[in-house]
Amino acid sequence: VKAEDIRQVAAIGAGRMGRGIAHVFAFAGYRVTLADLKPRSDEEHLAVLVAAREEIARNLTALAEFGAFDGALITSMMDRIRFTSNLEDLSDADLVFEGVTETIEAKEQVFQLLSGAVGRKAIVASTTSTLPVDKLAQFVAGPERFLNAHWLNPAYLIPLVEISPGSVTDDNIVKSVITILERAGKVPVVCAPTPGYIIPRIQAVAMNEAARMVEEGVASAEDIDRAIRTGFGPRYATMGLLEFIDVGGGDILYHASRYL
Repeated sequence: VKAEDIRQVAAIGAGRMGRGIAHVFAFAGYRVTLADLKPRSDEEHLAVLVAAREEIARNLTALAEFGAFDGALITSMMDRIRFTSNLEDLSDADLVFEGVTETIEAKEQVFQLLSGAVGRKAIVASTTSTLPVDKLAQFVAGPERFLNAHWLNPAYLIPLVEISPGSVTDDNIVKSVITILERAGKVPVVCAPTPGYIIPRIQAVAMNEAARMVEEGVASAEDIDRAIRTGFGPRYATMGLLEFIDVGGGDILYHASRYL
């Protein structure tokens, strides 16, 4: 499927990630199906989907009130989203994002369902933050159309999407997903299929160090978080870590690191 042929996007899993993805593509003008396929009663399905609809509408309203777009457009955006628990409603999807629980068992179950529900030309993507893409590809019929697209929550606000193709992923599929994400206002980057990809891997180191600093009595949890919000965050919102090495000077940072 070429990027220009993608008209219908599907998000599997009506939790926070699925809702964010549906929001992004509806905002960008695509038709979207948000599907809750978890085994549960009809009443539970309805409750989950109603909550999803309300959250997406609430987030769109907040953005409109902030001045991001004309609030009169919210109704048409919401009308582009189909909320469903029926597998058959995925048959017209051109691009599918799986966003269910972060366990291999849950994702295997969903990919096996999708294999018989979506067209053979549909692009299929996971949103896992930790599981290797090739491990998941074995559950997908036609693994050459499969890759990982890791979004960061809240997905409708954070621009980044980490793209990780598998060992047999078609290069044209990667190009199509990158293009469609850019058209939806996202910033895709490509990385190798390694556990943690880019941001979760860096984030894990930072979180562990922050917790260790609390244990060592370096600072209170409140002050560490305040330092991140007012120092680390603003600095690296404008400059990457490797850019900082260039700016700070490798020799200076090397000598400084010997005392850490």
